[in-house]
Amino acid sequence: MAFQQPILNPSVPFSGPIFGGLSEGKMVLIQGIVQTFVKSFGVNLRCGKGDIAFHFNPRFNEGRLMVVCNTEQNGCWGAEERTYHMPFQPGNYFEVIINVRSHCYQVSVNGQHFLEYRHRLPLHTVQILEIKGDVTVNSINFTSPSVSNMFAQPVFGVPAPSHNIPMTVTNPVVPFQAAIPGTISQARKITIVGNVPFHANSFHINLKNSMTGNIALHINPRLRERALVRNTQTHGTWGSEERQLSTLPFAPGQAFQMEIMNTRNCYQVSVNGLRVFDYVHRLPANQVDQLQIAGDVTLSYVQF
Repeated sequence: MAFQQPILNPSVPFSGPIFGGLSEGKMVLIQGIVQTFVKSFGVNLRCGKGDIAFHFNPRFNEGRLMVVCNTEQNGCWGAEERTYHMPFQPGNYFEVIINVRSHCYQVSVNGQHFLEYRHRLPLHTVQILEIKGDVTVNSINFTSPSVSNMFAQPVFGVPAPSHNIPMTVTNPVVPFQAAIPGTISQARKITIVGNVPFHANSFHINLKNSMTGNIALHINPRLRERALVRNTQTHGTWGSEERQLSTLPFAPGQAFQMEIMNTRNCYQVSVNGLRVFDYVHRLPANQVDQLQIAGDVTLSYVQF
C-alpha cells in the first residue's frame, strides 16, 4: 500500500491523486471549517476515467438541510440518496472520515457514524479526491489498512508493539500520551500532524522519562506571545528557556506537520518541511521513553 503524506491547508477547490487508489480498510480523513455563509460543499471520490464513484454533498440552501450522496457514471447522475440530518454547522470545525469497506463507504462526522453508501462502481477504480464549495480545509490524511485499526479511536497511554517498527496513531484525542518503544534512539523521527484552533493560546509537546518525570525536550508554541519556547525540566525544575526564532511557524486555524529528529548532539525540529530549530541535548536522549502532547491543538496523525 502506497504511503501518502498528509496534505495541509490546501486551497479549495481541491483535486489530488490518491496514491495506490482505494482498497478495503483504507480511510480518508478531512478536517476543516464550514464557511459562515455556506450554501453547499462536496467531497468526490473520482475514478481515473472521470466517473464519480462517491459524491458526498451537504446542502444548506434548499429550504431543508440535507446531505445528498450519489454516483455519476458516463456523465449521468444516478438516484440520489438523501439524509435529512445535518451534522455540519456554519462557521464550525468538522472532521469527516470515509472508511472504505468491501460493500460500501462508511462515513463518520465528528466522531459519530453518519451514513453508509453502497458501491455502485468498483472501489479500485477510484484515483482522485476532490473537495469543492463553501468550506476551508485544514488537513487531508490517508491511512492504509495496516494502521486503520488505530484510526478514530481515543488514545491515551498507547503501548508500542515493536522497537523497530514505527507506531502510527491517527486522530488521537488530546491530551495524548504514548510510550516510545525502546526509548528514542539516534536518527529516530517523531512526526506530528495537527491543527491549531482559532482560539488557541498555547500547546506543548514533551519528550520525557516516565520513571523520573524529567522532560528532556519541552516544545511550547505560545500563539499570543508569538513565541516558541524550548526547555528541559529536571527533578521538577525548569532550565533556561530558548526562544530565539526568526518566525513563528504556527498560526491559528492552520494545520501543521512537525518532525522531531534525534541526532547525536541535538534534536532537529522541522515544521512544514522547514528546519525551525536545533535543541542541544541537556539530558541523555536514551532516557526518553514517553511522548506527551497537550493544550490548544487537535491531532490527526502521530508517528513515533
